[in-house]
Amino acid sequence: MRKSEQGVSIIEAMIAVLISMFVMTALGGVVFQATAQNKNQGVELSRATVYTQDKIETLMNMDWSDCNQGTPLAGCNTSGITGTGWNTGLLAGGSLTFVSACPTSGATVGYIDYLDANGNQFAGADCSAVGTYAYQRQWQITDVITTAAGTPGLKRIDVQVWSHNAVNLGSAKPSAMLTTYLSE
Repeated sequence: MRKSEQGVSIIEAMIAVLISMFVMTALGGVVFQATAQNKNQGVELSRATVYTQDKIETLMNMDWSDCNQGTPLAGCNTSGITGTGWNTGLLAGGSLTFVSACPTSGATVGYIDYLDANGNQFAGADCSAVGTYAYQRQWQITDVITTAAGTPGLKRIDVQVWSHNAVNLGSAKPSAMLTTYLSE
């Protein structure tokens, strides 16, 4: 064989194609997973934002005088759980620190609810009513301004929703948070 006739043999070409196929297959899986995760995160974050806005609107539509008493009236419960301590109405309290299980005591009792994959709220007498939930909403109400009579005149309402349905390789759950103010 002369030097000018040297080239790549059919075996070498087949090996190169085979290696290229393995590399492309591996990259394709990574690209597919990244695309699916990105799409899922966007959908879940959009839904979490809608559920956050829904809770804000529910709290803002509550009757100020009925739901701002030391013991709010029965119609002021927005958590879906009817047990003792869960009817908080517009009373200052709550926490935005993520709670991994339905609380039976602490700052989040009465300031947390759970939604299924369709956004329907779980309801019942206690935490046992909470099934496999897809979204967790927590809210915090803060008295910003107190009137001369010592009653709240302006409240800050913060609501945060975490999605438990998201495809996520890390430990953080996508969440949305909104804040509004409510006056008497």
